[in-house]
Amino acid sequence: MRVLSLLMVCAVVLCLMLGANLLTSPALASTIETTVNINPETLNLKAGGKWITAYIELHDDFDVSDIDISTVLLDNIIPAESNSKYGFVKNPEIKDRDGNGIPELMVKFDKHAVTSHVIDKLYHMMPIPKRGEEVELTITGSLIDGTPFEGSDTVRAIYPA
Repeated sequence: MRVLSLLMVCAVVLCLMLGANLLTSPALASTIETTVNINPETLNLKAGGKWITAYIELHDDFDVSDIDISTVLLDNIIPAESNSKYGFVKNPEIKDRDGNGIPELMVKFDKHAVTSHVIDKLYHMMPIPKRGEEVELTITGSLIDGTPFEGSDTVRAIYPA
């Protein structure tokens, strides 16, 4: 009887510990609604250039300066540039670009990687897309405390002749 009671107490304590961990897990944290603007809005799939720029605006009074840039991904594949040798990483641009009173964080993605990804997305669309197809791109990431955010924007992909 004493062993059974001890086992029951251990089981209850274990359940309480697991429950507390699950409740505070970032994976279960509510995802912050995010507005994303990707530039250029028209992506020339044959043009040169080094970067695709995304402006991230967090809602619900969250601060974009709390974004952990090393967690920012485009379509869960392409990481935002996080090498501090670039000035835009070392001193991230945070300003209200759209004039709505909420600042945005500017991040950049390698244009070649994004272009290859968009071509791959278009290739897998059925029916085969026509010239000037719109493609949705999603930016995800986390704040320094692990709270996730997600937002999407649509770009127009063109294949110049």
